[in-house]
Amino acid sequence: MKRGLCDTCVHQKLIKNTRGSTFSMCERSKTEPEYPKYPRLPVIECRGYVSGSTR
Repeated sequence: MKRGLCDTCVHQKLIKNTRGSTFSMCERSKTEPEYPKYPRLPVIECRGYVSGSTR
């Protein structure tokens, strides 16, 4: 699944549940409430995007 900017953002953490689904969690949401914990995908614009992760 394409997650847009999240695919290469250092703040993304992939969460897998026991049913085999994978969710994209924004770790910025832990300290900055304006960022959703699980953003609607694909994310095409984000003020908090920081490039650096390659998936």
